[in-house]
Amino acid sequence: MKERFIYWVFNIACWSVCCACLVGCSSTGEGGEEVDPRKPDLNTIVGINFYEVRRAFDSGLAYDTIGFVQEPEWHVKFTHKDSVQIYVPGSDSSFNFAITHDHDSFFHFARESWKVVDLHPDSIMLQRLSLRRLTVDKIRSNVYMRFYSDAYIREKLKTTVSELRKPRRQDTLFVQTQIAKANRNPGNPDSAFASKHFARLVSNSPILEISRQEVDTVEQMGRSLAYGYLYPEYDIEISKAYKDFYYTFSAVVDAQGKLHLGDFFVMPEFRESREKVLAGIVEVYLQHLLDVTPASTLGIPHASVIYLRVRGRTGTGEQTKNAGIRSLNKQDAGGLQRKNT
Repeated sequence: MKERFIYWVFNIACWSVCCACLVGCSSTGEGGEEVDPRKPDLNTIVGINFYEVRRAFDSGLAYDTIGFVQEPEWHVKFTHKDSVQIYVPGSDSSFNFAITHDHDSFFHFARESWKVVDLHPDSIMLQRLSLRRLTVDKIRSNVYMRFYSDAYIREKLKTTVSELRKPRRQDTLFVQTQIAKANRNPGNPDSAFASKHFARLVSNSPILEISRQEVDTVEQMGRSLAYGYLYPEYDIEISKAYKDFYYTFSAVVDAQGKLHLGDFFVMPEFRESREKVLAGIVEVYLQHLLDVTPASTLGIPHASVIYLRVRGRTGTGEQTKNAGIRSLNKQDAGGLQRKNT
């Protein structure tokens, strides 16, 4: 009997401890709403202007190996614990977004999912989450955004937003390493380094027209805005070519502005002959009829890849002679040929 009484008391004590733990882990808020104690309290930052001062990968770098760069540009204000105002970069206009709490420190707003890494009236750090079937993709959720309040920047740090947004020393060293690699192998597209200041091509002849291919709104919906500088595309038309043709291929623009044939797609049995033709187009037409400015990052010129769609249309023999490219009547260095006209 004594043993049964002790066992009953022991069970009561264990149940009491469990209840206390549950109460401590799940409190209630206003209106009896259950509150997750791990949920950051957004009330503490309501009404404060925050400026993004650093956006980087989990490596701590703002750049990756292909030249994509994370740039801080957001200006936000949490107008309420469940709403945020995000300003359009470089303007006073803004958009308001509702904030939805998921669980723990995970939130949804501005059509993205976020984890609040830390939160303070002076500073916020957010981790941008990539979801796959409602599950966080840890590999792709590798971008972190640091915000400082306007008051903290002015009164404590005594500096400016633009100064804080400048690349850091580790970014510069990394970029210099990638550029050195790209410039050592100017003919290798795999070694090239992309840049927001991508290679620019301008026609210097009336027989060549060139335009940069812009990504339309529909395409942008499924692509990052960085696509435009990571893969710059140009449409080129040569009006007095040796024959009618249309080819798509990539080219490497080296640090001196010289063009090198890059990649192209063709059946293996035709690769050698196609390579000669494309090399001839690059060396005889493009290199001479274009003014080329190489890409640059942090003010350093470097090799980068461009993507070309080149169309050639024939002209009369006299027109071609006047254009200064009649040497193609025989055979050029790239293996292009044609009959005398």
